Amino acid sequence: MACANSMTVSTSAAQDGVKYIEQYADKVLDFSSHYGSEGSVSYTAYNLTGKPSKFPDYGDFPQTFVMRTYGRWWDEAPSGTKKFMPQTFGSIDGRDYVDLYFEEPVYPRKVSIFETYNPGSVVRIWALSTIGSWHTLWEGEPQLIGHTPRKFSPVEKAFNFMSKIIKLEFDQSQHDYYPEIDAVLLVGTREPIGFYKDDDLSHDNSLMQQILSLKINEIPQVDLSSNFSSFLQDEFPKILKDSGENSSSMLNMPDDPFRALPHETMIKIFGYLDLKSLCRCSQVNSHFHNASMDPFLYIEISLKPYWYCVSDKALTSLQSRFNFIQKLDLSWCGNYMKINPDTFVEFIENCGGSLTSLRLNCCKFINNACLKKISEVCKNLRELSLQNCVGVDDRGFSYLASFSTLSHLNFYRSPIQLPPLLEILKSSPHLQHLNLGSCDSISNLDEVAVTISRHNKELISIDFWKGSSLTTIGLQALSQCKMLQEVDFGWCFGIGVPGESLRNLASNCPHLRKVFLAAVRGVSDLDISAFLQYCPEIQQLDLLGAWELTPDMCLQLLMHCKKLRLLDVSFCDKIENSDIAHWKKIFPHVSLKKSFQLRRQDHGQNL
Repeated sequence: MACANSMTVSTSAAQDGVKYIEQYADKVLDFSSHYGSEGSVSYTAYNLTGKPSKFPDYGDFPQTFVMRTYGRWWDEAPSGTKKFMPQTFGSIDGRDYVDLYFEEPVYPRKVSIFETYNPGSVVRIWALSTIGSWHTLWEGEPQLIGHTPRKFSPVEKAFNFMSKIIKLEFDQSQHDYYPEIDAVLLVGTREPIGFYKDDDLSHDNSLMQQILSLKINEIPQVDLSSNFSSFLQDEFPKILKDSGENSSSMLNMPDDPFRALPHETMIKIFGYLDLKSLCRCSQVNSHFHNASMDPFLYIEISLKPYWYCVSDKALTSLQSRFNFIQKLDLSWCGNYMKINPDTFVEFIENCGGSLTSLRLNCCKFINNACLKKISEVCKNLRELSLQNCVGVDDRGFSYLASFSTLSHLNFYRSPIQLPPLLEILKSSPHLQHLNLGSCDSISNLDEVAVTISRHNKELISIDFWKGSSLTTIGLQALSQCKMLQEVDFGWCFGIGVPGESLRNLASNCPHLRKVFLAAVRGVSDLDISAFLQYCPEIQQLDLLGAWELTPDMCLQLLMHCKKLRLLDVSFCDKIENSDIAHWKKIFPHVSLKKSFQLRRQDHGQNL
C-alpha cells in the first residue's frame, strides 16, 4: 500500500492479475449545498475526504456530509420554486451535487459510497475525463433503503477514459430525513483492461425514432446515434447554420401527415417535448424544422439537466431559438471553463430583454460583468437566483440596486456584503422572497432586518439560516412584516433566548406557515405557545435542539395546530423516543422527526 499525505492510495491484485488503484477523495472541488457552517467541520461536504470515519455505524453524525434539504418540504413551503420546462427532467431529477478530486487519474472501474444515514439519495455518478468531457458511470432512481448503513457500489464496469474527478448527483426528495455520507472510494487501473462502450447521456428517443421511421431514406442523413452531449456541442450549431442558409433545399417527406396540421397545432404538440427532442426534430425535414424553431416553444427553458454539455458553442447556438424567452434556468452549467463570462454577456445582450426569471445557481463563471449586463438588459426581471455564485464582489452586486421589479432573490452561500445588499433592498419594494442562508460576508443581519421592515413590507419568506449576526433586535424588526409566511432562523446563535421578540413575531404575523428555529437553544414552551395561539396556518415547525421544549407543549401543538404536517424535535433533551412513537400513532398525518445514532455494536450487523 502506498500513501500520499492524508490520502489513501492502495494497489491490490485482482484474481485476473490486474492491479487496481483504490483511493479515497483527496479534495472537495465544488458542491451545491451542505448543512454545516462555513469553516466548520460538522455536516460539511469536506467530510467526504479521506477514509470513512463513522461507517459502519448508522445514524446522525456531524463527521459526515449532509445536504441542506430532504423530502419535499422546501418545495411545498411558500418560497418553493417551480421547474421551468418540467418535461425536461424525467424521472431522475438531481437536487444537489458534490465534485470530488482524487490524487491519481485512473480508468474507472468501481465507485463505492459509504452511506451512514438514510441511504439511497445518489441518483447519478459522473466522471470528468482528463480531456474535459463528462461521462455517466451510473444512474438510477432514488431508493428508500431503510435504517441501515450501506456501502453502495453500483459501478462495476471498465471505461475507456481516465479520470480523477467524480461528481455525485443526489435526489433526496423522497427521503424521510437527511441522508448522510461518510466517504467515497474510487477504484480503477493505470492501463485500460477492456472497456464498457460508453452510451452515457442517452435517453429514450422512441418518439424521434417513430417520426424518422416514416420515410427515413428520403431525409437528409444526420447521425442521430451520437449522444446528446456531442450533438448539442458540435452537431447542433452546424445544423442550425446549414438549415438557416439552405432551408429551401431541405428534403420533405412525401405524404407527411403532420403537414395537414395547422402550425398552432404543431406547436401545441411540440410543446410536450423536452429540449433534446425539439433539437432533434429540427433535423427531420423543413416542416419539422420550422415548427421546432418557433420561439413560443422556448418561453421557459431549463438547461440544468444538460449542465454536462452546455458550453460556449451551445449557448451561442441556442440564441436563435430564445427570441421571446422569459424564464431561464442555467443552474450548474458552465463550470470548469465550459462557459466564458464574455459568451454569457453576449447571450444576455441578445436574449435577455424579455427575461423575468433567471436562475444561475452554482454557475462559477458569473462575475461582475455578467451582473452588470443583466442589470442593463433584463429590465423586467422579477426572480434572480445567484446561489453559490462566488465570483462576484461588492461592485458586481451593486448593479442589482438598479432593479425595482425584483420579487425573488436567492443569495445562498454567495459573498454578498452589507452595503450592496442594503441598497438592493431599498430599491426593491415588491420583494417577496429573500434567501440569505450561509451568507457569511454579511456583517450585521440586524441592520438587514431593520431595512427589510422599512422597505420590503410585502415580504413573504426570509431565510437567515446560519446567520450568526442576527439577534433579537433583528427578530423584533421582522415582526413588522405582517405578510410573512416563512422564516428560517436555524443556527442563528446570536438570537440566544428569543423571548418577547419571537412572541411578537408570532402575534404580528398570523399567516406564518413555516417556522424553522433549529439550534436556537433558548426557545421555551412560552415562545412556542405563541405560535399555537396566533398562527393557525402553521404547517412546518423545526425545533431541533430546543433543550427546554417539553412533551406537553409538543402535544399541545399536535392537538391544536390542525394544519401541522412537519415537526422536528431532534436533540430536544426532554423528548423521548417513546413520546415520538406514541404521537405517531395518534397523529399519523404529521411527519415527526427525531434523529438518532446506532453504534456498530448496537445494530449488530456484520458489515
